Amino acid sequence: MINELTAAIADYKTKWESLVAQRADVSFFENLKPTAVAWKTKDIADYDARMSELRDLCDQIFVVWMNDRWIAKLHLKEGMLPWNLRIIKLMQRRPGSTDATGLDHIDFYTPDGSAIKPALSGETELKWNYEKNNAEWYSVWSAGGEAKIRDDTICGVCANELLQTEKEILA
Repeated sequence: MINELTAAIADYKTKWESLVAQRADVSFFENLKPTAVAWKTKDIADYDARMSELRDLCDQIFVVWMNDRWIAKLHLKEGMLPWNLRIIKLMQRRPGSTDATGLDHIDFYTPDGSAIKPALSGETELKWNYEKNNAEWYSVWSAGGEAKIRDDTICGVCANELLQTEKEILA
């Protein structure tokens, strides 16, 4: 799994750097910080096998049931992935979906969420949209794959989900 992730991230990074060099607002894109890599599994058996393989490499794991599938956020004990990525989002493919498996997207952080939409609006060649469920982000698609640009990290999302559960328990 780590070897697959390493190769996929290296390929993604090369394509991302090319994409950034072609942007109208190069500075905005250069300053985005990669924070997590998402890997989509074909089914629950694939998810379980990959979770088993990754578990001992991690010091924190947060698992949620969302949209009829399991999604885990795993924090690696040691930086083992390119781009200093230490968070893996392991996602079971949704039931009935034919989405591709493997590297699904990379999360990129910016401290100024209000700058995301204006920067993307100036990029007429990019396909992008705003998305929201229990968090908010902008998805950008290119030949290199999908990027999720956000002003938080998946760690913050996990913390908020746990706090919401706490409120429900204490109500």
